[in-house]
Amino acid sequence: MKRVIFVFIALFFIGCRERVYKKLYAKPHHHIDCLTLHSDNPLTTYFLEQEFNFTQQCPFILKTTSHFITVCTSARARSLGSDFDGYLRLELYEGKRLLYRNQLDFKGCLKKEDVHRLFQAMKKDMML
Repeated sequence: MKRVIFVFIALFFIGCRERVYKKLYAKPHHHIDCLTLHSDNPLTTYFLEQEFNFTQQCPFILKTTSHFITVCTSARARSLGSDFDGYLRLELYEGKRLLYRNQLDFKGCLKKEDVHRLFQAMKKDMML
């Protein structure tokens, strides 16, 4: 019985980890050796600039979208606490062509580790 309870507790905590969702749409025409950053949030920009040396003139564009929920309006989320507090999405474009997208939903505040994890996943998948 103790083993069953331990397994359920372990599965609960494993299931609550923030997961990176990702999708590859197309392969780049050539090796990605530079990136231009288009970010909608100064904190995200700050964290990403610590990950990579972005340039102004580059055919590859990294766009970020972030959403932070300050007030929860879902009765289910309030009662169960199951919603996330926000998300960060990275989209990699070659010109206007979407190559790759990934997203991380998070609880609490956006942390440097969250941005690092998301950027490293993109870096690995796109062989930057």
